[in-house]
Amino acid sequence: MSMYRSYLLSQNFYAKKGNEKAKGEKVYLRHDLSGPIYAIVPPERRGVKIIANGQKYFFNNFDKLDAFLTKFGHQKDYFQKILRRKDFSNSLRKLDI
Repeated sequence: MSMYRSYLLSQNFYAKKGNEKAKGEKVYLRHDLSGPIYAIVPPERRGVKIIANGQKYFFNNFDKLDAFLTKFGHQKDYFQKILRRKDFSNSLRKLDI
């Protein structure tokens, strides 16, 4: 279970308050542009359950989990690219040419 904990913490997830004292599942949380992403590590199974955009996913493979979480990072980059392009366009319109 500590492998998933260290991986989720390295991916900017935060542990829910009281996780250390809880004997059951451990809950981790990260906020993205698409909303919150919950990672739940159950004590009885090897793997992690991800809840994002109202959908539930279960991963027991780090490569698939990493690819899934990277997808959310690409959405963030794309959104920031749109915002920069919009700001640049507005700046160009204000120039006296």
